[in-house]
Amino acid sequence: MFKNSFWGIMKKADWEHEDSQNILEPVITFLANHDDKYIFAFHDVMSQLLYNIDREEIAQPMIDDGSYNDDDFLYQRCFALTNGNKFYHDIVDGIKELDGNFQFKPLLNIPKKAWAKRNNTTMIDYPHTPKYPIQSKSNKKYWS
Repeated sequence: MFKNSFWGIMKKADWEHEDSQNILEPVITFLANHDDKYIFAFHDVMSQLLYNIDREEIAQPMIDDGSYNDDDFLYQRCFALTNGNKFYHDIVDGIKELDGNFQFKPLLNIPKKAWAKRNNTTMIDYPHTPKYPIQSKSNKKYWS
């Protein structure tokens, strides 16, 4: 899967809804209509994008004001992915800062929910580990 495919799939989210399940349902349904390899490839790209934005300089404003938290920073990076390719790259390129008030943790469950829906099972049985670690501070290249 190419990164452009990831961004196209994320555009299927329905932001007219207020709850995350309904927002993400079109994305989950789209992925569930593809084979497991496709879902896993989506997960790998998502993990790579989250890993690539895991940078100390991106977290620095939150570190400086004392509001930094590893989990919150992960969920803020998730928010960056839900806002599309341009927004994401504006963060990576330092044009925009991540706003600590905006998080989107439900992004993390998209692959598991899609796989569970496709295979008529639970998310607990999800068999794939993505290629890149997504935990905050796991991208050692960008953290001192």
